[in-house]
Amino acid sequence: MKHLYLIFIFICWGCYGQLVVRDLYGSDREESGAYYKDTYNDFDKIVGTWKYTNGTTSLTIVLQKKLRQPVYDYSLFYEMDYIVGGYKYVENGVEKINTLAQLQQNMEPEKYAIEGFTIAGPQSVYCVDCGSNDRVFLLGYLEPNSSAFIMETEMLFQRADSGGVQKLKLDFRTLYSAPEDVTQPATPDERYTIPFGEYILTKVN
Repeated sequence: MKHLYLIFIFICWGCYGQLVVRDLYGSDREESGAYYKDTYNDFDKIVGTWKYTNGTTSLTIVLQKKLRQPVYDYSLFYEMDYIVGGYKYVENGVEKINTLAQLQQNMEPEKYAIEGFTIAGPQSVYCVDCGSNDRVFLLGYLEPNSSAFIMETEMLFQRADSGGVQKLKLDFRTLYSAPEDVTQPATPDERYTIPFGEYILTKVN
């Protein structure tokens, strides 16, 4: 079975130059052999280094664009553009967590601390008050050595420029939670180093 899987991969890569380009935005990604491309360069709106500062507490997020990443989805093979990223969180002058070094490595997208590909437009519940050109980006969040394995989290990013300054609004939240001990209430903020909530980050690079 392992040999058959490797043969399948080589066949897919042999068709690399023959991939049909489809728009990533608004796509259902159900076509094998396609390349789901960030055709309109929506990802470029959030690529870069962004920083939130409140006194001696800060959150730095670096987002990068990775092109043509292979995806094996059951019987489907296709390629897709991704956003990957890392973060550094400093609380009261003390560095609590830092995953930025990951960005120096060439890994599969899902192994980065921040990763994803979902682009929501004005027809989405994530972008209710959006203008026709506005986009919200839904990215997954991972924290090394976290015990919060039973919680699903996401980071929602949206440009929020102000006064000519490039800014990024981040909504960091949990989709659901369940207590490890059913007799005790869930305390999601204690399971992750970075507190949930809304942050306004300014582009620094």
